[in-house]
Amino acid sequence: MSKPSGSRKTSIGVLFWIAFILLVLVIFLANRGNIEQVLETTGIVEVIRDRFGGADPTPDAPATPDPEEPTPQPVEDPRVTIEERPSVPQTPPAADPPPQAQPESPSPDPAQPQVPQRQTPAQRAPSPDPEKPNRLMAGLYFIRVTEDGRTYPQRVVRPVYYDSGPLTETINALLAGPTGEELKNGLLNTIPEGTRLISAHVQNGTAYLNFNQAFRFNALGAEGTVAQLLQIIYSSTEFPTVERVQFLVDGERIDYLGGDGIFVGEPLGRNAFSS
Repeated sequence: MSKPSGSRKTSIGVLFWIAFILLVLVIFLANRGNIEQVLETTGIVEVIRDRFGGADPTPDAPATPDPEEPTPQPVEDPRVTIEERPSVPQTPPAADPPPQAQPESPSPDPAQPQVPQRQTPAQRAPSPDPEKPNRLMAGLYFIRVTEDGRTYPQRVVRPVYYDSGPLTETINALLAGPTGEELKNGLLNTIPEGTRLISAHVQNGTAYLNFNQAFRFNALGAEGTVAQLLQIIYSSTEFPTVERVQFLVDGERIDYLGGDGIFVGEPLGRNAFSS
């Protein structure tokens, strides 16, 4: 009779624990969310994982990039300002070498008259005038006066027509004086009015120019006399066969010209009055 009583006690005990477990399970399921939140907050899950989870798993190997896909470029953080970015020292560009100083040519002394250099003679060309079939672009010299009162000869180029004597026609063009345009440009003729060339010939580099008596006296004084001589000397020596000029008056050689006595007793070149 005692045997059945023990079996009932065992069954009741089993049923009790089953009912208790079911009750705990129901309570757990009903409060699962709160329980998980409490476990995560207290860190018990991490402790259990570290305690019973064994060694750390081997980290995954880095994925091999697909060669067909472009490599992503790093995006610069816009929050970094220019001042915060590390500056890379820039190498300053090499400075250009200083220009080499050019030797300065000596400045002409304004107190000394300058001797114009002889120009290359122009080529002769046919003339439209049948009586003067030849034409020459001749260099003629007239006088320019500077603001401080100094004078110097200035060259102009004109066509000169001639038959057989280009030097004679060149001096005659000079005696005719500057054109209206040349006068507007400030050029003057200091050769005395009424001067006439009687004859001209060249021998051994010297041009012998024979003038009438009007050539002897210049109303501008000594400076005017020198200027008239320079006009003729420069215009004559434009020809490559002429180096000097011997002045004659009515066929005679004279030693002095003008009331101030400018010496003309020998052939004169371009540098005759440069000192």
